[in-house]
Amino acid sequence: MFFDESGLSLLPHVRHTYAPRGRTRTLRHRLSWKRASMAAAPGYHAADAERGPRRCFHLKPGTYDTATLIEVLEQVRTF
Repeated sequence: MFFDESGLSLLPHVRHTYAPRGRTRTLRHRLSWKRASMAAAPGYHAADAERGPRRCFHLKPGTYDTATLIEVLEQVRTF
C-alpha cells in the first residue's frame, strides 16, 4: 500500500489574459482563496486475489494535521 497527501487550490488556473497595449493585464474573480487537502492510498491485497486492486481517498477542507492523518490511516486499515 502507498499513502500520499496533497494540497489543492480551488482558484481557477489562467493561462492567458488580454489587455490593450500600454495597460496592465488584470484578472478579477469573485472567489475567495480556498484550499482543500486530499489523502489517497492505492493498494492491492496479495493474499486475496478476488479483492483485487483498490483505492481509498479522503478529502478535507483546509489542511491536514497529525491527528487527522492518523484518523485517515486508521480508516485505511480496514481498506
